[in-house]
Amino acid sequence: MSRMRRAPVAAEVLLVLGVACTGGGSGDELDLSPPAESPFADIDSQGALQDASHRAATFHVAQATGETLVVRSSPREDAPELRTLTAAEEVSGQIVCLVSQELGDWVSVYLPAGPADAVGWVERDEVNLSRHQYRIALDRTAHTLTVFNGDTTALTSPVAIGPDAPAPGARLFIKDLVATPDPMGPYGNYAYGLSGSFNDLAAFTAGQGVVALHGTNDLTTLGFDVDHGSVGLDPAAITSLVETVGLPLGVPVEVTG
Repeated sequence: MSRMRRAPVAAEVLLVLGVACTGGGSGDELDLSPPAESPFADIDSQGALQDASHRAATFHVAQATGETLVVRSSPREDAPELRTLTAAEEVSGQIVCLVSQELGDWVSVYLPAGPADAVGWVERDEVNLSRHQYRIALDRTAHTLTVFNGDTTALTSPVAIGPDAPAPGARLFIKDLVATPDPMGPYGNYAYGLSGSFNDLAAFTAGQGVVALHGTNDLTTLGFDVDHGSVGLDPAAITSLVETVGLPLGVPVEVTG
């Protein structure tokens, strides 16, 4: 796997957003009793949650405190190591995971790279935990993306669906945020990288194999399938998510259509 490079201003963007994991102090103790309910709730074809009780769901995010994070197969120090996550291999330079459950000194997390359903255990002392109520529904058929904050719609936007867009039924999460090298280029000014792929900025710039929510410099493509990229948004919409909404990392994304 090639070493990933970050856009020069990416670190500044993340600092402005408070490391993009808002919604609760990292020192808070999270009440996650095992087995915790999946952070992915069933949604219908319109992007609405089928079970209204999930509307106020709080999602938990684990961010590594160091440059590496050891993931084990079970919550024990002697459990087999599944992999070691490395900050240098993430486009944003951070290791961010969506939490599945917490058990004592261990946290079960969905991993940022590899199969979308990959889960492992990390030590509680090796991560900072935060919380938020954001979730995203992507409807490939309707070519729309809707961002919810609890039971409130924060943003709805038409999107262009490219060959690298996640398939219907995919359940991913936002794992990084970068400022693209060329704000006027085909992928706009910002991109939210999604789990389930190995996001490489060079590959992203070339439009090859990167799963992301990104801008587009051709507004006529919104609402249609396109022959390049992943999920393209109006640059004004993705700028609003970054600079106004302050969409955090670790937001679950469910795909229908």
